[in-house]
Amino acid sequence: MSYNLRKLNIYVFALLILLTAACHRSVPHTAVSEPPAPLSFKSIANINFTEVRRRMANGLSFDKNGFEAEPGYKITFLKNDSASVWSPDKKAFINFLVFLEPDSIFNVARSYFKMKHMSKDSLVLQVLEVQGDTLHMKHSLVYMTFYSDNYLKNVLHTDAQTLGKPDKRDTLFIEHKTAVAEKNPDSAFAGRQPVFLKSLSPLLTIDRVNVKPDISNNYDASDYYMDPEFNITINKAYEDFAYSFWVCVDAKGQITFYRSIDYIMPEFKESTINTIKAIINGYLKAYMSVTPGSTLGIKHTSWVMLNVVGRK
Repeated sequence: MSYNLRKLNIYVFALLILLTAACHRSVPHTAVSEPPAPLSFKSIANINFTEVRRRMANGLSFDKNGFEAEPGYKITFLKNDSASVWSPDKKAFINFLVFLEPDSIFNVARSYFKMKHMSKDSLVLQVLEVQGDTLHMKHSLVYMTFYSDNYLKNVLHTDAQTLGKPDKRDTLFIEHKTAVAEKNPDSAFAGRQPVFLKSLSPLLTIDRVNVKPDISNNYDASDYYMDPEFNITINKAYEDFAYSFWVCVDAKGQITFYRSIDYIMPEFKESTINTIKAIINGYLKAYMSVTPGSTLGIKHTSWVMLNVVGRK
């Protein structure tokens, strides 16, 4: 091989080294991320936790409809696949299986949660909204905070009832909503202490539709105040009739027709609504007293469902 050819080979070899080094420099090193460790309750096994706070994503106890996120959960993880949960209905702890899902999600007592924080002193859970087989993370806006019973008693020296009360921000929120609803009944919201109706005549009977917390509603009795419903019977009415409708009850206890629950044929809509309004003004206002709904001691406009039956 001639001198010139050997010299060319050396140049080519050096160029390849430079190109290889440049390629290595231009491609950043990408670390292979480890998959997250599966959720485990072993570190908090057999520790009794009591819910002390339940808040919306905005930090408030109430949503725009008047629903109050109330703490009341108690849970003890026995091991990684079971937990003991307090039953308000049974007044006792009931053991449930725990089903683990990816991304710190688990199912217990027919509910899905995402673990946001876990230590021997406290837990923070996100309540997950489920529709069918789908978890709706964007609509899961309720967060539950738990403290261990030992931390509550021996460190904070307080109790769950004290920590779980609504705060000043909640009061300001309800005051604002009350002012808006006073001007616009469409902005009415459920009273945490719902409307109370009392008969003033033997001709009128009132039965409140009760909602009992049990396994069918996951021990949630919020419908009792979110959708208050009354069955009202008027004896010796001018004729037999039956109507179901919503009314607005303002902060002074005044009732006004809001909308019918029953379907009304278009040609009969105006006359039917006029008849319902006549029943409200002629019977209900005369035969019963109305205490308006309130939240945090603030009276405000809210809706009530009435099923009114007249008997001649």
